[in-house]
Amino acid sequence: MALARSLVTRPRILLLDEPLLALDARIRRYLRDQIRLIQQELKLTAIFVTHDQEEALTLSDRVVLMNQGRIVQNDSAEMLYTRLVDAFAAGFIGSYNILETGQASVLTGRHYTTRVAIRPESMTLLPAGQGLDAVILGHSLLGNVIRYRVECRQVLLLVDVLNRSVADLYPNGGRIGLQLELSTLCEVA
Repeated sequence: MALARSLVTRPRILLLDEPLLALDARIRRYLRDQIRLIQQELKLTAIFVTHDQEEALTLSDRVVLMNQGRIVQNDSAEMLYTRLVDAFAAGFIGSYNILETGQASVLTGRHYTTRVAIRPESMTLLPAGQGLDAVILGHSLLGNVIRYRVECRQVLLLVDVLNRSVADLYPNGGRIGLQLELSTLCEVA
């Protein structure tokens, strides 16, 4: 109702401060899509304040990521997600694996001078004997994604895999291969 009342005056800028905060997930997704459609249809500039990374990435043409009142990164959603500027951004956007320089070097064979971030979906689980040797420590069902906890070369990693079938689940303790998409690594301060 508050959104409808504010639109009656035909504003040029719309400020939405955590408007979906107290809603359940299904209604939240629906209203998020409706707000985006209204904003685009009316060609409104909207400032949408949120602590929810999915909302920020879904609703935004441009994301301004702030930490303690300071702008950390100001970019398109796509660039913010794929080209992080620091470890705070990596911790806020997605579920990046943040690796210390030694861990990154052990996994990639390359030398790093800063920490490295890699997205969970930027790694592929393979049959044992292919890629890097790894072990499944556990998994969480996130709906359409299964997030595995994997140990590879004494480094703990989160790896996301599409949930295609219960028959495809890797068992805890199972040995697997791991392939990293090195082009997706981001060095973060």
